[in-house]
Amino acid sequence: MKRLTIIFALLATLLSWSSLVQAEPAKERLFVHLKTSLKHDDAQICVAYNIIWAALRSGMAVDVMVDADAINTFKTGMLSDKDSIQDYDIPDNLRQAMSEQFSLPLAEVPQTYGDYLIKLNEEGASFYINKGFLIVSKIAPNPDQDLGKIAAYAAKIFQPVSLLEMVEIRKKALFDYSF
Repeated sequence: MKRLTIIFALLATLLSWSSLVQAEPAKERLFVHLKTSLKHDDAQICVAYNIIWAALRSGMAVDVMVDADAINTFKTGMLSDKDSIQDYDIPDNLRQAMSEQFSLPLAEVPQTYGDYLIKLNEEGASFYINKGFLIVSKIAPNPDQDLGKIAAYAAKIFQPVSLLEMVEIRKKALFDYSF
């Protein structure tokens, strides 16, 4: 009876080990915290997009938190339904450099930062937005229902989250950058 118990224990241990070996390893995860608006420093968001794309191309999972003043970058103007970044051109020399670094045809590199945001999302980056800031700044008084003054293309991509949700998202990441 003891031998049978030992054999079953060994078999169970071997089966559990083999399932661990066969399990897909978790992707490394990058957390990017966008805090600075385009108006105050255009390099911050632009560099962040480049880091996000490089991380995605290297196989990492990427979570992006749009927070504080950076939210204003995606707010529509008084006389326009566009934000300040969606038509902002990516410099030709930067597009060429990304084409070379990522071994992509130039036609696959976005021409504007609005197109860039869409591409990053399509390639797997998850975008979150601080709903507390949306409420306080009156950009979106009820962000769970409507992102208010956030440009339509960005509103389709951004998921509003609470402060506790922001912390949980951050805790999943091994690496982080703040811009």
